[in-house]
This record gives sequence, C-alpha cells and structure tokens, in this order.
Amino acid sequence: MALFSSKRTSRGTQTRRSGFIHSVLSFTRLEIPVLEVFETAVAFAPETDPVSAHSELAEVFGQKAGEGEFLFRADSTIAGRFWVQSATPWTRWPASAVSALEPKRCVVQLAEGLMYRFALQVCAGRVKIAGNEKKIEPYATREDVEAWLRASALRYGFTPLMLDVSMQTLRFAHKAQKVKIDYAQIEGALEVAEPESFKYRLCHGFGHHRRAGLGLMHLMT
Repeated sequence: MALFSSKRTSRGTQTRRSGFIHSVLSFTRLEIPVLEVFETAVAFAPETDPVSAHSELAEVFGQKAGEGEFLFRADSTIAGRFWVQSATPWTRWPASAVSALEPKRCVVQLAEGLMYRFALQVCAGRVKIAGNEKKIEPYATREDVEAWLRASALRYGFTPLMLDVSMQTLRFAHKAQKVKIDYAQIEGALEVAEPESFKYRLCHGFGHHRRAGLGLMHLMT
C-alpha cells in the first residue's frame, strides 16, 4: 500500500488539412510544487517494538525520525513490520531487518487548492517542562484533538475539510520497560493551502512520539 499517490496527464495535438497546419504548440507549463519521497515496508523479528525499529532506521539515515530524513509507522496486520517514508533514497537496509520491499519513488503534487484524503496516527497534547525534562500530556478526547488540528492546520499548510477522530492507545515493552502512549487515529479530507509549509510538515511529521512510529500522514487521492 503506497503512502502517497498522484496522477498527472497532458497532451498536445497537430493536424494537417487543406495545406494548412493546425497545431497546439504547447500548454503553459506551471511549476507545480511537489514532494518526492521513497516508500517501503521493512520487516524485523515479530517481537520488535517501535523504539527498537526506530534505532535501526536511524542508523540507516543518520537522523532520528521527524528530523527531515524519515518517518515510519507500524503495520496494523503484521507484527514487526513497519512502513517507512524517506526524503532521500535508501543506501542499505537496517542490519537486523528480516526482509524489505524495494523502495518505491513517489511524487505527490502540492499545488494550492489540491484536495486529498488522509489518515494520521498522532499523539497531540500539552508540553510540560519539569526541570530539564519535557513531559507530554496527551489530549484525552476527540474534541480536544480535533480542536488542536483545526487550530494548527493553517500553520501546517493545509485546510481540514472533514475529520473523523478516534482515540487509541499504543502499548509495548522496550528493554523490560512497559510503554503506554495515548494517541488519536484521524481520517478525513484536506485542501493544500500553503505548499511549502505543508511539504515541510509531511517530511517532519505531526505531534509527539515520532520515534515510536507516530506522526506520519498518509495521503490518498
């Protein structure tokens, strides 16, 4: 399943009749903002948790998730498999990967006014600073999450058209420590408002806990 999909067509025509040439020399070619990404699915051992998978992927890209090179999310049907979106081509697979799909290059158009359906697993909430530690207090209700997204959307470069929010909980064990992260599953439709801002957010992800596989927006035409 591709995270992005887009379609673009153009044509020109030329006919000759009664000694005259009727032709369309060219169409005005607009510079349409686009985002180029590489998508793949990487499978680790079934017991691999998202934080451990993140460490493997960060070794490949040299950065943590959300810093511009890659984002990822867990596959909902196969344990240990993760869907990965990267802004740069793959140079190698993670050392402990069991298998991986050949990366697919995708180009998504981001012109102002284009509309997409989308799905997003995101941990949104308030940030509290206690000494040198940052603590995330996730929003607990659908209303809070929807209000956050509507308030943030224009800054992120898009306008939400329809939203369907459900609250979920991510649980896993990492190095004998139990982890629980409350997050929201958001599905809906949006319209591109400011291409460069939206492109930046698609590459860097939404919300918190991106190293646990949250924050990757899946666009569909």
